[in-house]
Amino acid sequence: MRLLVARHGLTQHNSEFRFTGQIDAPLSPLGERQADALAARLAPMRFDAIVASDLARARETAERIARRSGQTVIPDADLREIFMGAWEGQGVRDVIRDSPDLFERVESDPLGEVAPPKGESWARFGARVLGALARWRARYPEGNVLWVTHGGVVSVLLLHALGLSYERRWQFSRGNTSLFEFDYRPTGVVILRANDTGHLDALALRSETDDVQAL
Repeated sequence: MRLLVARHGLTQHNSEFRFTGQIDAPLSPLGERQADALAARLAPMRFDAIVASDLARARETAERIARRSGQTVIPDADLREIFMGAWEGQGVRDVIRDSPDLFERVESDPLGEVAPPKGESWARFGARVLGALARWRARYPEGNVLWVTHGGVVSVLLLHALGLSYERRWQFSRGNTSLFEFDYRPTGVVILRANDTGHLDALALRSETDDVQAL
């Protein structure tokens, strides 16, 4: 399966450096323009399936893509962002200030078993995402599939492809509407592109939060 993965467009929470997690935040006006630029770039491509997280920011981005081809977006709740529990809606800097020890433990745990208060661990989140990957590979083993999802989902796919542990996720930039492409073969996976935001360059639609690892 050839899997093209797009992160959603910018949200107000992204602009404010807040943990969004599974808060159903919509696209901001800039995020809408980013999603339209992504849709224009992908317009010549045909996908066997366009699949999206059922959270608004991913769903809205996917719908702008699907509208150009007349396809239907298939929602998949397993493509939701990691659930950040008590940290959802909080500023990243505020969490670091108020819970420095726990924040460090969450960030540095190689097994991904330490979670925010009442939140989802990276290990459980990773199992959810990889379960979705297995389902879609089984459905379209030779297909061309688009996922529209979240930065955390992208990180899980990259970590899995590269055989890295969870504390290495900070090494990946995942800009809003960035594209990642994976070719899943019987012998393994090939990463064909990563953090491709070329569709934003000519229109000056980049955000200053592109390299922030908030989720």
